[in-house]
Amino acid sequence: MRFLFLTLSLLSFGRGHSQNFTIDGNVSSPYEGKIYLWYGDKVDSTTVVNKEFRFSGEVGYPTKASLSVSRKFKDTGFFVLEASNLSVDIAIENRHQVYIKSLNGSPSLTQVKDFLVYKYKNASLSNLPELLVARLETIIKQNPKSQFAGMLLSELITDREIPYKQAQRLYNLLDKKTQDKEDLQKMDVLLGAMSRTQVGSQLPDISFETEKGTPEKLSSVRKKYTLVLFTASDCIPCVENDRQFANLYKEYHRSHGFTIYSVYLDGERNTWLDHIHREGVRWSATIAPKKFKDETLKSLGITEIPSNFLIDENGKILAVNITPKGVHRGLDPEAAAYVPVPKKDKKGTKKNPPLKPVNKNKNTKKRK
Repeated sequence: MRFLFLTLSLLSFGRGHSQNFTIDGNVSSPYEGKIYLWYGDKVDSTTVVNKEFRFSGEVGYPTKASLSVSRKFKDTGFFVLEASNLSVDIAIENRHQVYIKSLNGSPSLTQVKDFLVYKYKNASLSNLPELLVARLETIIKQNPKSQFAGMLLSELITDREIPYKQAQRLYNLLDKKTQDKEDLQKMDVLLGAMSRTQVGSQLPDISFETEKGTPEKLSSVRKKYTLVLFTASDCIPCVENDRQFANLYKEYHRSHGFTIYSVYLDGERNTWLDHIHREGVRWSATIAPKKFKDETLKSLGITEIPSNFLIDENGKILAVNITPKGVHRGLDPEAAAYVPVPKKDKKGTKKNPPLKPVNKNKNTKKRK
């Protein structure tokens, strides 16, 4: 899940009534002129003097905000505004692009970090989705108006880190009158896609173009286990994941009926072809040149890569966004429970002995 923006965000548990805020800002790059604060349906402005500026006002609940140097351009310098005394350091590049370098002064910033640290530390727990749902439910119930709560739920839904039914329940707890319209629209679309692509649902028989220039249906290549993989040649995390799945394909394609149907979100066909040939891709590799604008991808709720669905021979969804370790564990639980343990020989050099089982009471990692 992408949390760089969230780490700069502020969470407030205040209710209802408006409260005062102040923002004391510093500009690290040379700049003289107006700076604008956008929040809700409001826009305020002030003048930068000696690289410093100040805003004050009222806000009724945590609200998505941004800083810009143009009254016509607000899509820059994002943060979440709440009732508190804030200090912010910014940089201005290309004469209009505002970057927030640091944001301080929120008594609730620690609570945001706690949520992220909690998620990271418990990433290996099989019940992590339920734990995240419980924590987010507490946040939403304390302040349903908070746009931060809506933004956080939107991120979790985008990454499919929580099940559909729980996501829908949390969505219904939000105060729709105060939430950011773009977040609401995004969640509506994703929840609709999630309802059609839950575990146990039938994945649509999608079709994309192969390197030969002909369409290839998913149903024509399905095996006992098929990983429908959405990736791209210029996405580093995707390539790293793909290589791990490739190892599983080599190991279990024949013995366990495991195959892969890759959909590459690549705009340049030649770049895509060079990549799949260089990587030695032997399974079905197709291309979606329209990327995220592709109607099929929209219907499946694919808004980020890497993403995947693991399906059976009939197209039934067995898992969503499963990890390579998760696939390995599902295909061959006994082999997945073994790890190499280095040993020293008589001369003191290390060598790898036969695989040794992991103590199931310690260090056993479960799929998210």
